[in-house]
Amino acid sequence: MSSKNLYYVLITLIIGFTFFCIIKIKDLKFNYDFEAFFPNEDNELEIYENHRNRFEWDNEFVLIGIENKSGIFEKKFLNQLDSLTKVLQEITYITRVISPTNLKSISLGGIIPIQNRLLHLEDTSLYKSDSINIYKTPNLIGSFFPKDGKSISIFIKTDEGLSKAKSDSLSQNISSAFQKFKFDEVHFVGRIVAQDVYLKKLEKEFIYFLAISFVLVIIFLWFSFKSIYGIIVPISIVVISIIWTLGIMSMMNQALDIMTCMLPTMIFIAGMSDVVHFFSKYFEELSKGTDKQLIYPMILKEVGFPTFLTLITTVVGFLSLLFSSITPIRDFGIYTSIGITIAFCLSYTLLPAILYFITPNKMISIHGNQNKTYSTMRVILFWIFRNQKTIIVTTCVLIIFSIVGIYKIRINNILLEDLSDGVKIKQDFMFFDKHYSGVRPLELAISIKNQHKTIWDYDIMQQLNKVDSFIKKEYHAGFLYSPAMVVKNIEKALNNEISGEGRFPDEKDYTEIKQQLLNNKKNKDITKIISTDGKFARISAKINDVGSIIINQHNEHLLNYLNTHIESKDLEIKITGAAHLVDRNNEYMVSNMIQGFLFSISLIALLTYFLHRSWRMVLVFIVPNFIPLLIIAGIMGFANIELKAATSLVFSIAFGVATDDTIHFISRLKIELGYGKSLIYAFKRTYFETGKPILLTTFILMGGFLSLMISDFQSTFYFGFLICMTIPIAVIADLFLLPVLLFWILGKKK
Repeated sequence: MSSKNLYYVLITLIIGFTFFCIIKIKDLKFNYDFEAFFPNEDNELEIYENHRNRFEWDNEFVLIGIENKSGIFEKKFLNQLDSLTKVLQEITYITRVISPTNLKSISLGGIIPIQNRLLHLEDTSLYKSDSINIYKTPNLIGSFFPKDGKSISIFIKTDEGLSKAKSDSLSQNISSAFQKFKFDEVHFVGRIVAQDVYLKKLEKEFIYFLAISFVLVIIFLWFSFKSIYGIIVPISIVVISIIWTLGIMSMMNQALDIMTCMLPTMIFIAGMSDVVHFFSKYFEELSKGTDKQLIYPMILKEVGFPTFLTLITTVVGFLSLLFSSITPIRDFGIYTSIGITIAFCLSYTLLPAILYFITPNKMISIHGNQNKTYSTMRVILFWIFRNQKTIIVTTCVLIIFSIVGIYKIRINNILLEDLSDGVKIKQDFMFFDKHYSGVRPLELAISIKNQHKTIWDYDIMQQLNKVDSFIKKEYHAGFLYSPAMVVKNIEKALNNEISGEGRFPDEKDYTEIKQQLLNNKKNKDITKIISTDGKFARISAKINDVGSIIINQHNEHLLNYLNTHIESKDLEIKITGAAHLVDRNNEYMVSNMIQGFLFSISLIALLTYFLHRSWRMVLVFIVPNFIPLLIIAGIMGFANIELKAATSLVFSIAFGVATDDTIHFISRLKIELGYGKSLIYAFKRTYFETGKPILLTTFILMGGFLSLMISDFQSTFYFGFLICMTIPIAVIADLFLLPVLLFWILGKKK
């Protein structure tokens, strides 16, 4: 088969599969599964799943904060609040609504006859006494009432494990319920709300990232090639790569999430590098008068092999994410690797086919006029040879500076910190942190180790009461729900007390309370905190989201308290819950990324040794690409950019991307030396041949990653920002430090 017919068949097959993928893409969905980010490193997840299956899910709730800036003890406001509460109770997928207007003097009905409501809505003469009773009851402040008396909180428990469609329906119905009433301000937080916000932003940013990358790359290509052809052809190759990757994801039933939403941008900028190197070399050879038939074999030798090596290093960087136990992170690594590989294959199949049929003369003339570029590169190169010591000293100073900064890096996690402060749900979240005890769940799993004891035993309940007191003091917790709390509420009811926290009974008074508990152990309110066999229990609360660093300090204090004040042979108390798992996930992610980074360096070092048979060359290859990462880590420390799941991803990926220029430089230098040229002349030719493509691909990479910085997700913003910082530093290291190291080694060898 002739080359012409072969290219016809190839183009036809590529167009056919592209249309097939376009059809499949319409089935691609957006998804945000909060629990997909739970860790699987140890048995923490198993403990949590057993705990919530035994009781209830700690994150399936909605909190509504309703402001009345003139004060909450107004009849019109309270009546509206009561009407809203009744409307909410009728909404599908809501299991219970706890509002100040339906709270009784005892929180668990059915055990003791209820005498009084907390608020007497119709009798305004009782508002003052109601207010006094409420603010004398510490459990209510920070839970349903703030200290400033300007708002009221409603707690909604939803059905567990709601699908995306059901969650959206519930969220919409709750929002619609608000619209029937006129309140000063309404704040609305919960998993179903956050999920909806995340998904809408994912869909919007998916388009934004692609569009901005597209525009920026067009600008860079125009300044480089000064031709519409030089824009359309490279972009077509990369766009087809993206379509194929998304089509494959759809065929594999893989949804787009907060990680894979960045995938098209990754493919766009990484794939464009291969195209630019091929494109530039092809037209440069044509401008020199090289025969068309000889160019493709020459490109395979001089550009194809180095580009293949860059593909391997970039894919290694993304596949290092497989060390993560978090499914979305692993999926991001897998599908980005697939997309980059597709872009490489199309660069050496579809691109030659297009160039075979269409080769504009204008492109040839543009590449024939490189005098200005060559002149600039020559000046830089000879400056480097004259200032080698300055470059080495500057590098050492930067390394010392970076190490100091690295010691300042902190590992931290704040729920919803991923969203910018301008997003409504983030503002609502901050409202509850400021005026109430917070939204972050605190969950303790309690189990009885002594087979002769149960939760209902007095000494066990007494110990749990101490734990309650410590939690309130240490975490400033609200919405506290525990076995000891139930005991104190029953004690209050028995003594006809309306206000106050309630005292924990002595052993004699506890006998009647214990009997009440045993008689009602299958009551649905009791089973939410104590299992029917009395062997398991929970303490549940809401706290301020002050960040995992401070939360871990509180947790450590709690664990120390449990070790010294709780009888370990009788009780085992473990910290669990969705928020706790997210914190643990962050810690694991950092350790996983360190493993992945070491994997990337080791594999690339072995590959370098295999190609050059020299450990000194391995050192020369690793150092210029490792130093930029040190500098970025130092900048993170000095800029107080915390290390978390997203920012830890940067290092493995940036290392894989940064090595591309090093590979092209060293490969070209070896080719020039292989032609028998002197070391100085080989360096000069290498600078001329690789300088422009390296700078162009740098601008393209930065343009693509810059698009991520418009994101409302802080993780995406920092991901783009840090890689944008890494790439130019890596290029500077390749253009200034790498020649010095190579000249040092190869000069000695000569």
